[in-house]
Amino acid sequence: MRRPLPPSLPSLPSIQTGASRRFSSGTAAVLLAVFVLLLGGAHLALTQEVSIKVLVNDDPISDYDIEQRERFLAITTQRQPSPELKKEATDLLIDERLQMQQGRKLTVTVSEEDVTSVLEGMASKNNLDVAGLTAALGKAGVNIKTLKDRIRAQLVWQDVVRRKFRHQVQVGDVDVDQALSEAGGSADDGGGTSETVQQIRQIKFNLPSGTDQKAIAARIATAEAVRARFSSCGSIAELTKNVEGASIKSLAEAASLAQPARLLVAHAKAGQMTPPTISASGVELYAVCGNRVVRDNKVREETQRKLLNEEMMLRAERLLRDVRQEAFIEYR
Repeated sequence: MRRPLPPSLPSLPSIQTGASRRFSSGTAAVLLAVFVLLLGGAHLALTQEVSIKVLVNDDPISDYDIEQRERFLAITTQRQPSPELKKEATDLLIDERLQMQQGRKLTVTVSEEDVTSVLEGMASKNNLDVAGLTAALGKAGVNIKTLKDRIRAQLVWQDVVRRKFRHQVQVGDVDVDQALSEAGGSADDGGGTSETVQQIRQIKFNLPSGTDQKAIAARIATAEAVRARFSSCGSIAELTKNVEGASIKSLAEAASLAQPARLLVAHAKAGQMTPPTISASGVELYAVCGNRVVRDNKVREETQRKLLNEEMMLRAERLLRDVRQEAFIEYR
């Protein structure tokens, strides 16, 4: 799955699904402004003599390419054409040529259907179809191919970065826990929920089948003696190490316990041990070792996805920078 990026940044692997979601959400967001501007825009003539202005490892960029990208940037960012905007357009085109070249090296391909899927999603956000979007861009003198080339380069770059780094970037539970803690311990992000659960340890003194009342009473007395000496969960192993038939187990929650043990545990505070209870298999004690906040899987998954995308973004930026430094770029 893939998460899209703003158009001014390199695309990254993400965990959303569908080609339309893989493209830049920033690009889609600005299309509304594009649509509003284009409806009143004058038609600009596109016929002109084309000349090569930049070679990127022998891959040409024409003055027409630059002009088209500058016009597209002007309407999507609501800026006036300028030398600075033209340089930004040129730099974006250089980056995209390099991204496509890296894609060819790794035999990464993007189908026309994927590109069309992105276009359909963008058009839909502005109550248009692809034909309507094409016409709207055309009114401002922007060929739809300019947008298609942008989409294609981003989709290819996403796959390139994922293939290069998918086995290198790992986000573990510790990283997720730290991120959630740094966020203030809030579980509201993504609409998730949280709950406080007890950390419980069970001490069971086994009762063989058919044990008489006298033996049961002896087991209860042993359990009471252990409870009387209990001071913390760290001492449980020491307290029971010489008790025959005693076992210790950590429990994830108290909800599965039978009554009256469940009620006793629910009312116990951290650092307390419940009185002995009798089950079908033994005499049991329960120590409440502490409380912890548990967030639902949705919040954790979204946090993990965010951390993964951030790390992949850094890798993508460094990769593109290195590729550009090694490239032969000739300005004419």
